[in-house]
Amino acid sequence: MSRTTRLAGAALVASLALAVSGCSSSNTATDGAAASPTASTPAPAASAPASPSAVDHTLTKAALQQALLTSAEVPAGFKASKPDKGEDMFGKADTTMPASCQPIADIGANDAAIRPSAAVDQDYPQPAKASAMIFSRLVSYQAGDAEKAMTALKVAVKSCATYKSKSSDDGSITRVRLAVQQGPALGDDAVTLDATGDVQGHAVTIRLVDIRIGSSMAVFASLDLNAAKVPAVPQLLMAKQVEKLKAAATG
Repeated sequence: MSRTTRLAGAALVASLALAVSGCSSSNTATDGAAASPTASTPAPAASAPASPSAVDHTLTKAALQQALLTSAEVPAGFKASKPDKGEDMFGKADTTMPASCQPIADIGANDAAIRPSAAVDQDYPQPAKASAMIFSRLVSYQAGDAEKAMTALKVAVKSCATYKSKSSDDGSITRVRLAVQQGPALGDDAVTLDATGDVQGHAVTIRLVDIRIGSSMAVFASLDLNAAKVPAVPQLLMAKQVEKLKAAATG
């Protein structure tokens, strides 16, 4: 299945688990307690960053792990939990048709054309709203590669209002409709996209937010299977994660 389908499917599994047991679909919790998309009128791909990052370094996986938010740090109503092994939503990139759209599928992926040095994943379920889910990934790159990946993404979205995505898992093909939204004024650069694909015969839209902080990135994906409009990733959640990741990279 495509990444869009994987994300929606994971949210469906999470919603069922929460409804039955009141628990996240992920096994391990961390320490501590918008508008509809339209491809015809895209908003700016990114907004101006709050301030440029200081000189940073390539973070190790252990350092990225330490930079993840804990349940005590996330906004009220959310939990922080780690996905089970093999259930991360960003690890493998699908193949796009045309190939010029590949940087979109490559966002945060381990096997992207511009490969990250390290990556860690975290989910943010809402126990009181089982149909909604936020997935995230922190990624570090060698010097200069984060900027290259973001530049490639911005170029790709200009000509990829629609494209096909071939699953890296089973070879299935999904038609994706893309809408560029206003990016958050966080980090050194940011892009927000709404990607719509068919899941079990229904159109599901996922909001993707990619924020660059020096040589690192914070990537978020948000969806709600029961909502008429795609939910935004909470600004406070993104801001806290960006602040913690920046502190790790520049400390």
